[in-house]
Amino acid sequence: MWKWLKETILAVAVVVLTTAGAAAAAPSLSDGAHLLTPAEQAEVTAVLQDTEARYGVRVAVVTVASTKGVKAGTYANQLLDRDYKDGQNGNMVLLLAMDRHDWYVATDKAMKEKISNKKGIPYLKDAFLPALKDGHYAKAFEAYGQSSAKLLDYYREKGKAYDPADAFSPLALVVALVLAVGGGVAFRAYLIGKMSNVHKAVAADAYVDAGSFHLTDSRDTFVFMTVQHIAKARPADDDLTDFDSDADCSDDDHGGGGGSF
Repeated sequence: MWKWLKETILAVAVVVLTTAGAAAAAPSLSDGAHLLTPAEQAEVTAVLQDTEARYGVRVAVVTVASTKGVKAGTYANQLLDRDYKDGQNGNMVLLLAMDRHDWYVATDKAMKEKISNKKGIPYLKDAFLPALKDGHYAKAFEAYGQSSAKLLDYYREKGKAYDPADAFSPLALVVALVLAVGGGVAFRAYLIGKMSNVHKAVAADAYVDAGSFHLTDSRDTFVFMTVQHIAKARPADDDLTDFDSDADCSDDDHGGGGGSF
């Protein structure tokens, strides 16, 4: 009887602890700035969770009304270390701070190997930033989740982080140039062969009808000239912060980058 009671208590404790752990896990989408409708939240969450389940990672999105003076990159790294560290193969979070309209993608050490600062973060930025600037937040977050999946799929297939230079083939370039030049020469010869009224001339004066040109007077008249010097306007500081791949917040344990929108 006592043995059965102990086994029952142990089983209940395991269930309670497991449930509590699952409940404590941070959501894939935390819309603290209230940018999305309930329907949009469900759609974005589905995209994020699909990527997380397929690759064993966390690719979260967090929006806040304000970071209370903390730099966006620092704030995102803190979120990553505190709330998003349960991805078996890496963790990443996209932070939106609406007080300064800043965005930042923070990656942990494992995810930084899969999505690099130099190539991966700009790839994500190009995917979601246009929609973000237009205020289409749900579309931007879905693009972030989908492009993250593409980068992770690239890493799974190639065994290294995405680099667009890998797609370049010197041999393919040489072949393309040879085909282009050969095609151009052949097409030019074809056109020339069709021109029955055109023949080569042995001298340049053959192109001028004799007696058709008479120069009777020649002069150069200079009237005036006005020169204006206009200083080039310097961009405002805000114009320079669209994207910074380092953003002062990358270190040995964190990667990422961010900017403004």
